Amino acid sequence: MRKLLPIIAAAAAALTLTSLSPASAHKSPSKPHVFTVATKTIEEARLDLGNPGPTLGDTNVITEDVYVGGKKVGTSDVTCTLVRLEPASHFFAVECLNTTVLPGGQITAQGVVTSDEIEKVPFKQAITGGTGAYKGVRGELTVDEAGDGPAHLTFDLVR
Repeated sequence: MRKLLPIIAAAAAALTLTSLSPASAHKSPSKPHVFTVATKTIEEARLDLGNPGPTLGDTNVITEDVYVGGKKVGTSDVTCTLVRLEPASHFFAVECLNTTVLPGGQITAQGVVTSDEIEKVPFKQAITGGTGAYKGVRGELTVDEAGDGPAHLTFDLVR
C-alpha cells in the first residue's frame, strides 16, 4: 500500500509538449492542450483508522513539488482513501483526489485506482476542473510512475 502513494501522487523528470504559460492554456478552446510534468515527493503521511492492517477509510496524504525541465514550477497535493478491500484476493481500490498548482492556476483530478492498475502503470484519472488559466478544462490525467523513480503527470486538457 505504501508504494501506491507515490504512484498516485505523480512525480518526476519532465518533458513538455507545450508551455505551461497561461497564454498557451487559452490558445484554442476546442483543441487539446497536452503537457507533462514531473514531481518529487516532499512529505507523505498515512492516516490509519487504528485497526490492524489496511481497513476502509485508511488515507494517505502526499505533498509533492512539480518540475519541468528540472525547474520547480508548482506543487501537487494528493489524498488517497482506501474504498474497497477484498483480503481473500488481495484486491484493493483507493479513491484519489489531486490538485496540481501551476503558473496561472490549478488543475484538479480524481479517480479510483485499483491494485490491478498499479501493476499496469500508467493509469488515468478524470480531470474535474481548474482555476485561472485552466478554468473550464476537462480531460484526462495520465500518471506514469516507474518503480521508486519520479512520476510523470501528463495532462490532456480540453475546454
